[in-house]
Amino acid sequence: MFRYRRVRVLTVLLSGWVVLTAVERWAERAPWPSAVLSGLLWACVVAGVWWFAEWTQSPLRTARESAAARRHQDEEAHGRDTDGPGARRSGSSTPSRH
Repeated sequence: MFRYRRVRVLTVLLSGWVVLTAVERWAERAPWPSAVLSGLLWACVVAGVWWFAEWTQSPLRTARESAAARRHQDEEAHGRDTDGPGARRSGSSTPSRH
């Protein structure tokens, strides 16, 4: 469910709206209509920052995953033993030492 960015951002938006509306209502003592609008405004700001943070990080994650997949396919195509001595560990770019 949380695999997709839009679901995560929507979850942050909705939960932030509820929490920030409650803060505006009880901590700031704002009337309900004003608290709901202010909570929505701040929730949009928080969700926007969340989206931007994920958007700027996704090219790095995608590049790492595709490089690892290419490396694995290349090793299989050349008949290298991917589990034996001298095989590379999944998170490392250097051969392991045994």
